[in-house]
Amino acid sequence: MGQTPDQIMSSSRPRSDHTSLGPSWKINLLVIGGLILVILAYSLWQIGQLRGNFQNYSREHSRVVSSVIEQNTRTARLAENALQQTIKTFLVNMARFIDYLDSVEPFSAEELQAFAGETGLQLIRIQHINNDQSPISSDNSHLPPQPCRQSETILNYFPEQKLYVMSWPRQEKGCIMLGFSAAHIEELHQQLRMPALLKALSALPGIKYVTADDVSENDAQSSQIIEHRISAGETMLRVGFDASQYSMRVRQIWRNVLIFSLILACLGVFFSWLLYRYQTTYLHKITEFERKLAREREDAALGRATATITHEIRNPLNAISMGLQRIELEADELSPEHRELAASMRQAVKRTNAIVGDLLRYSRPITANRGEVNLTGLINDILLLYKAQCEEKKIRVSHDSTLTRPVAGDGELLGQLFENVIKNAVEAQPDGGYITVSSEPADGSARITIENSMSPEGVGDLAQLLEPYFTTKTRGTGLGLPIAGRIAQSHGGALELASPGGNVFRVVIILPLTT
Repeated sequence: MGQTPDQIMSSSRPRSDHTSLGPSWKINLLVIGGLILVILAYSLWQIGQLRGNFQNYSREHSRVVSSVIEQNTRTARLAENALQQTIKTFLVNMARFIDYLDSVEPFSAEELQAFAGETGLQLIRIQHINNDQSPISSDNSHLPPQPCRQSETILNYFPEQKLYVMSWPRQEKGCIMLGFSAAHIEELHQQLRMPALLKALSALPGIKYVTADDVSENDAQSSQIIEHRISAGETMLRVGFDASQYSMRVRQIWRNVLIFSLILACLGVFFSWLLYRYQTTYLHKITEFERKLAREREDAALGRATATITHEIRNPLNAISMGLQRIELEADELSPEHRELAASMRQAVKRTNAIVGDLLRYSRPITANRGEVNLTGLINDILLLYKAQCEEKKIRVSHDSTLTRPVAGDGELLGQLFENVIKNAVEAQPDGGYITVSSEPADGSARITIENSMSPEGVGDLAQLLEPYFTTKTRGTGLGLPIAGRIAQSHGGALELASPGGNVFRVVIILPLTT
């Protein structure tokens, strides 16, 4: 069995595999996201390296600080011992000198006071062994009496009076006590002691504090300080290093990462958008090409089917029509009823032949022989052709044209175009209505708008009215508007359908004007 036209056209339609956008733009976004993640990972690695280097730096400097403190402690002890030994030696020599002078001529209290003022001593006390003789003294320090020992030389320090006191034994005569002011020496001691050293170390660049006390809560929790604990002898110290340079470098890294990531993200989105637009345009072109190819294949299949139908059906139809016409002319004995039946049969054959003709016209390729066409006159002629039918159906017709230039096109094909549209408008209004036609120039083209009333059911099928074989009428082939659309396309124009509101049906035809 042969294939039907629908089967032929269905088998000739290509199946498009381009059902969705390709993944290129998505892959581009994923690549950009991966690059941003790599940058983040590298930045985190940089920050880790920077923190490790700073930790090593602070640990090394902590060890240096600890060594400085330990060395300073040993130096302070040695200096204090040396100072005490120097003071002791000075006082011993002074005691021997006083002992010598006293042995030559004993000192009186006034002489001893004057001698103490001249030598800078705070205390000179000459104490005898026997208690019946009072000691001679220049004591202004209000110290309690000190025991006189004959066995050894003793050096004592009284911090409240800031005074060094030495007891030097005399040979079988008692002892001599000398007092030396430690005011200036105390200042030296303060400079050599731990608090002064910690204060000096805290003032060094890069060190926030060096202390044995607990630091404040704000300093301990500050991101600008990295703290280490060190031991200085038996004392545990806290050393806080200034981490502002480290924090500034970290902020700089994050700022660079943020700026670079934003730039990369913007570029990624922009190029992904370009890829998306390119793919959309490319796929749209592919889809349009496939639709055009499918339409051409359908037309070719329809042409083959139409040729077969025309050959197989048209000749018998002509023979039937001629036979019925001959019967009507030559058969005098036919009753009026039979004559009416023969006329109806001939009209049915005529309609069938018209359907075959429409199908043949739709399937053939349309080639427009371009010339200058007076579109206003052409439309007026077609409206005049349907004037009687419109008056019979009570359809109001109006035409308003502002075209002054002719249209570049084929007069015969354009006449068929407007005849199909106006005929469709007349047949859509069996109970009366209106047809308004307006023609005007628009951007180098002629814009023809044809409006008529239509039932709401017909208006709802606008998307399918340009498809072949679709019709809202009880009788019709559904090829009138599709043929009109093909004629408009063959002239480089377009035919559009719209429903501006209510039950209004509008056909807009765009045709190029002559240059």
